Amino acid sequence: MSTNVKTKKYDMLEQGNTGVALLIHDFAEGSAKDGDDVASNLTGEYSITLNGKCSVVRDVVLAEKYRAAHLKNNPEYPQFIAGEDIAILLVDVVMARICNINDEVIKW
Repeated sequence: MSTNVKTKKYDMLEQGNTGVALLIHDFAEGSAKDGDDVASNLTGEYSITLNGKCSVVRDVVLAEKYRAAHLKNNPEYPQFIAGEDIAILLVDVVMARICNINDEVIKW
């Protein structure tokens, strides 16, 4: 992940508030690319909440490695990934909750 260093998110991380929750879903509508095998397998059946600890990647070499991967997977959003004021973030996931369209929850 990445964030501008002038955001509240970044300020909170710098103050030691590292707990995060990320919501991920497999809703393909509007996001599928022609020929995208991943998008074609999305069913719209699941939402996943990931809980973890977030930190700023301070190692320049590692940050640039993650930045390159982030840009490769999101080439349409370089303004949010590359630049002098953009920090690279690392989330260590400690728990996940997977919920299906029947509101059945599995904890991982």
